[in-house]
Amino acid sequence: MMKAHYIKKTLGTLLAATVMLSCTKNFEDLNTDKTKISTVDNATLEYIFSAAQYRGCFGPNTTNSGATPFQRFANRYSDAQAQYFSNTSQSAESDRNVMVGNWLNDGWNHFYSNANAQLSVVMEQTEAGGPLQDPIKHAIAKVWKVFMFMPVTDNWGAIPYSQAGNGNTEVLYDSQEDIYKDFFKILKEANTTLSAYTGTTRYFEKGDLIYGGDVKKWTKFCNSLWLRAAMRVSKKDPALGRLQAEAAITATGGMITTNADNALMKVSTTTPHLTASISSFNEFRMSAAMESVLKGYNDPRLQKFFDPASGGVYKGIRNGLSQVQIGLAQNNVANNSNINSSFGFANRGVAPWTLFTAAETFFLMAEAKLNNWTVGTGTAQNYYQQGIDVSMAQWGVTDATVIGNYKTGTSTPAALGDIYNTPAMTNIPVAFGSTEAVQREQIGTQKWLALYPYGLEAWAEVRRTGFPKLYPRLNSDNTDAPAGDPGAVKRLTYPPIEASANAGGLASGISKLGGPDKVTTKLWWNP
Repeated sequence: MMKAHYIKKTLGTLLAATVMLSCTKNFEDLNTDKTKISTVDNATLEYIFSAAQYRGCFGPNTTNSGATPFQRFANRYSDAQAQYFSNTSQSAESDRNVMVGNWLNDGWNHFYSNANAQLSVVMEQTEAGGPLQDPIKHAIAKVWKVFMFMPVTDNWGAIPYSQAGNGNTEVLYDSQEDIYKDFFKILKEANTTLSAYTGTTRYFEKGDLIYGGDVKKWTKFCNSLWLRAAMRVSKKDPALGRLQAEAAITATGGMITTNADNALMKVSTTTPHLTASISSFNEFRMSAAMESVLKGYNDPRLQKFFDPASGGVYKGIRNGLSQVQIGLAQNNVANNSNINSSFGFANRGVAPWTLFTAAETFFLMAEAKLNNWTVGTGTAQNYYQQGIDVSMAQWGVTDATVIGNYKTGTSTPAALGDIYNTPAMTNIPVAFGSTEAVQREQIGTQKWLALYPYGLEAWAEVRRTGFPKLYPRLNSDNTDAPAGDPGAVKRLTYPPIEASANAGGLASGISKLGGPDKVTTKLWWNP
């Protein structure tokens, strides 16, 4: 709701809602007006930053408000389009490619009126000349800005970015190209500041839900995120992608290459993993794509990712079920696998919320090596296998023989034997192939597994690389995106409230899309 969330409010209103993350109240929609910001103390700033982190991942405003923003922005769209899960509820329109207006509004409004508003305060308070100026804190906030804005632009394309939070009643959008180029600029700036730090003081120690204020780990996160952004643009602008990827890989401070440095959001009863919160809704189950790949590869992560269904078997469901198909016995939720109980509602303080892992770094480097870029001394195969190694370790798979057999395995994804005669999803093995085409598919498929259950990133990579080769949906209720094309949906359409609340801004966004406001219009970076 652009008109509402760009109303000017004082910082006092913001702070009253943010002082304790576990006690936060629903924010009024707002656009922070810099002229009305007053000074806050460092202790309060800690809590504002923690709120910006959790809300930046679409965490809800209060612990009793469910997981609505995450469910409607991430689970119903990114998770389903990436085919981590299949929607099994009678309101499964989004899994049939329908853009539901209220759901889009919820995700959009939550991001701009909560996450962005809170982070804006942190950045304004800590910038040079700000009331609490601190270059380290400001650099950390810059890294987080890139992380939380990336899935928003990757789902919609052109979005309010440079003008978001400026207090205007009409807020123009930035093109995705300009947004990504700014990502590179601010990540480089953040690296310069963070990598030069040699002290031991932790910054945002009490408020940082990811690293507890560890500057060295934030530096690695910065550089790894830089590589993620570089690879995202690499097919649209190979020269830019190469320049930025090589800069990220050689940047001072290194990247995330061990699980000890993984970017994990701390979870608790007050900041639960949102996939956990919705696992009890009985609205999604393991996808057929996951079943085909995990079973066909005899992947030891299967039981880490999912729980067995009735009868002790692991079963997935095709995406795009019609309401009639949802009612069939085979598609009953009890007969299909839910997410592993470590993510389950009762254990929502247990499973980590993974945002960036060492496995992703290695798979990105493997792809960059296939591009013949300068990415260290390893081969594409070396990086590919290291990615598998650290992913297995991340999920608690430690048997060297099991892992070794997996990496050299020649089995291929399985046919499902269901009522839809679902074939194997693809025909590639895990053992590194002899041709570049096979190698790229293998890297993309293993990265998809390693990203689980972070569907926001997985869907972006599926669109960018075309891997893994997902199943067509059984049905589509969107005439622009036929069921037979698993990659038909390229983006989300803009939330309908924008047409009345910020018409000028919306028009500026559509003009920068390169096509109409439809799901089939490719994003700038999408080849």
